[in-house]
Amino acid sequence: MSYGTVVEGIFVKDGQYLSFTGSGDITLGNVVKLHSTGTVEVANLGDNPIGVAVSGNRFSRTATDNVVESGQKVTVCTRGVVNVYTDSSAILAGSVVKCGASGIAVLQSGSGSPLDTLGIALEANGSAAATIQVKLLKG
Repeated sequence: MSYGTVVEGIFVKDGQYLSFTGSGDITLGNVVKLHSTGTVEVANLGDNPIGVAVSGNRFSRTATDNVVESGQKVTVCTRGVVNVYTDSSAILAGSVVKCGASGIAVLQSGSGSPLDTLGIALEANGSAAATIQVKLLKG
């Protein structure tokens, strides 16, 4: 799966949503962090994520039509159940996940920091890069 293509809808109706301005291009389904007041950017390993980008003004209608251009409004799910991109490491349903590189959810191994925790995986990714549902634990 290409991270630029949405196979399943990212926007899930259950949760709390806040609107921010994107700092840099943001792919819907990626984990984001606060950049400054009112702006978010793609989170990376070790960052304190605030949620997952779920909606915004996309700048193309091609395989990358789920990318919100820098400076545009992006809606972020901060609480509830959301679809999020994962890497290819095995994630089982019920596993705790955190943000890895480039806004992709990864398995949280060991004790980890509570600030790193994104949520609980509600489904497995089959050891492949995929979109899975996660119950966010922040907010």
